[in-house]
Amino acid sequence: MRGGMERSYFWGITLDEAHKEQKWEGSATENTAECTVTTHTLSVRQVVLGPEAKEGEANVVELEVEGYNNKKTRIPICVSKAGGSYVSNVEVLVEDQAATFHLTKGSGPVHLSGTHQTETNVVGDDEFDEIGDEEGEDEEDDEEVVEDSPPKKKAKK
Repeated sequence: MRGGMERSYFWGITLDEAHKEQKWEGSATENTAECTVTTHTLSVRQVVLGPEAKEGEANVVELEVEGYNNKKTRIPICVSKAGGSYVSNVEVLVEDQAATFHLTKGSGPVHLSGTHQTETNVVGDDEFDEIGDEEGEDEEDDEEVVEDSPPKKKAKK
């Protein structure tokens, strides 16, 4: 891939009684007409409990993603309660896949924010040929090293 172009965007969603689930489509996309591949990274940095949240009610936000071996993983990323701190700093990183945020307990509103970064790279057939040529050169270099090494001595009996 040749030099990419990176972009960064503000990202935010609100989970509440009416919208308990929000999906983020972050799978890599390929544009065959322009020979480009765009990768996506979502970085969730802050969760804010809205001031209209019910006093004493716990609000639980879970994230659902596809983990290792295509196994669905769903785990809480934040628990907030009115009367406590309204702002929670989190570090959640999702790369090149879809993710779903769920408000599993409470009525919110819970606001999540962070950045959505994209990187677009140009893919060319000639680069794959160059990579193959370089690998062939490495193999030849390895063979030369073997030839330059001193011969093994025979063991005396």
